[in-house]
Amino acid sequence: MANYGNGSNTREAIVQACAELFYEKGFHETSFSDICARAHVNRGTIYYHFPSKDALRYEVQWEYMIRNKHIAEHYCPDSRYHYILAMCMLWHQIHRDPKMLRFLLSCCIDCPVYTGKKDMSHFYFTAYEAMWGQFWEKKNIPELTFASIYGYIMSCLRMLCEAPEKFDPMILYEHCVETSLQAWRVPPELAESIALQTADYFSQIPPEEITVVFP
Repeated sequence: MANYGNGSNTREAIVQACAELFYEKGFHETSFSDICARAHVNRGTIYYHFPSKDALRYEVQWEYMIRNKHIAEHYCPDSRYHYILAMCMLWHQIHRDPKMLRFLLSCCIDCPVYTGKKDMSHFYFTAYEAMWGQFWEKKNIPELTFASIYGYIMSCLRMLCEAPEKFDPMILYEHCVETSLQAWRVPPELAESIALQTADYFSQIPPEEITVVFP
């Protein structure tokens, strides 16, 4: 069993185990016993690092994004696009991979956003900053706009998860991006430039790199 003194490594082992298990079995189908066995820890150690299973779910969701970001960094020289490309890759993974679709559905249905000890506005502002903040300042955007757009995107994701045969994920992704940038009052010419550059960078990522693979 891992011990508390092995803080960061133990935490990483738990997240890695959950990333694999939530993908392989599903979030709801994964038990604490499964996590303990895969990460070689006891249940008390899990609670030492994470307050709940829900917290683990959103940590894993972020872990998937970081994996994609690392791939984007390899193929894209412009750091401003790394998170945008990571999100675009996630939508492709949802489209291609039923297991990723199942995992995302659990995030959309049960609890649309995890904010930890931060308030909702902090989450929205942080998400915006990661993807769009280097292109357009958020200082004049009302907090309610962030809340409305995030809720809208989560609704679109839930529709995709529940009826994937009805929607083309990439068309839906482009629609969500377009709607978000309009709500944030990003100038159309800047939005078009971002879209074209994103498409160009994305085309340089080999399809096999987008596939979800665990080491």
